[in-house]
Amino acid sequence: MEKEWNKYSGATSPTYLVTTKGTYTCETTSVCDTELSTGIFVNVQKNPPAAITAGGPTTFCAGGSVILTANAGGGLSYQWYKGASLIAGATSINYTATIAGNYKCRVTKTATGCFKNSNVINVSVPCKEGVLITNENNNNCPNPNNGTFMLDVLFIEPKELNPETATVEIYNPLSQLIFTQQLPVLDNAIHENISINNLAAGIYQVKIIFAENSYTQQLLIHN
Repeated sequence: MEKEWNKYSGATSPTYLVTTKGTYTCETTSVCDTELSTGIFVNVQKNPPAAITAGGPTTFCAGGSVILTANAGGGLSYQWYKGASLIAGATSINYTATIAGNYKCRVTKTATGCFKNSNVINVSVPCKEGVLITNENNNNCPNPNNGTFMLDVLFIEPKELNPETATVEIYNPLSQLIFTQQLPVLDNAIHENISINNLAAGIYQVKIIFAENSYTQQLLIHN
């Protein structure tokens, strides 16, 4: 017996996976006859819109915070995430972020159960005393420099002691990543020469990342 679903090319098995809205029938053919089944209507519900915005700067000192807000709408529920981890109890339209991380919100249409994940907002909590950038030729003058400098990092808070490695990222004035490197941490510190050629003059951002922490400091480049 041959079977064909709504004349879809290649859809000749006993089952058919439906992904779009419509009415579906199956035609069966044997040596004796051809029969068409009754139709089954399949409705595909739309996912709700999902977007979050920050109510202020997303880079701030320890002890600070920023309010993140999801889109409003009737019949919507919310669940906030930090990275891939659900934040217990964070189910309102707003969430106050106080620690570094990547935040998003899952917006669900309560009536249908359909959901969508929002865009991600990165929150950075720099430690002013934890990241020191010094000019390679003059330790008394951290900035500006011409793209060659000494990166001195001292992890000073007890909860941050003894990381084995850290990643340095450098962003240009357009917030584009232009340099990244994983560095070893020895005696709770990093001392590394960084040299990047042909940098345009401007204000750059140097970010140190380990575990779920990130520290950022401005770097002024001149030619």
